[in-house]
Amino acid sequence: MNTRTYVSSALPASRGTPAGLASSWNADPSDVGINDSAVRVVCDSANENLWTISKDCGIDEMVGKMARVGVSALLVTHERHVVGLITFEDLKRKLGTRGNAHHVADVMTDAGHVPMIDWQTVIGATVHDLLRLLERTHANHLVVVETESSSFTRVRGLVYRRQLIQRLGVFAILDRGMKSALSH
Repeated sequence: MNTRTYVSSALPASRGTPAGLASSWNADPSDVGINDSAVRVVCDSANENLWTISKDCGIDEMVGKMARVGVSALLVTHERHVVGLITFEDLKRKLGTRGNAHHVADVMTDAGHVPMIDWQTVIGATVHDLLRLLERTHANHLVVVETESSSFTRVRGLVYRRQLIQRLGVFAILDRGMKSALSH
């Protein structure tokens, strides 16, 4: 499975105003199989809106939004371009070292350091492939990008490790450590 590394330039934000999580995440917990198409587990901006927050928002506002909408990651935007990703893990890790952090920009992961996968790769991949990529990159989220022209790449969606595992119906087993489950 091929993944691309993208320069740290801003990516266009998804279209529309964030309105909620995909109905696909409300499905039966075991509605996805390990050999199913990876497309089934992408929160896809073509069908739904992705949650975003401005890099200038305060930390309290960001935590409140995550709690309100029930997600552990938000795309960070500046002037309608995605400039990074903010997660609860970022917050916990960076607040310990940066006690003076007050804004999302102070603790977010810059877009150049966020694991990304191309939409065309997702189309040809399985859920197992995504799990292996998440494990290999030690990431809890993957940003799915789509190249629409040589000069225009947009965020197509997100893959959330925890929600993917929940949908497999084996949350307790894989949450303790994915290595043994993925080595087969």
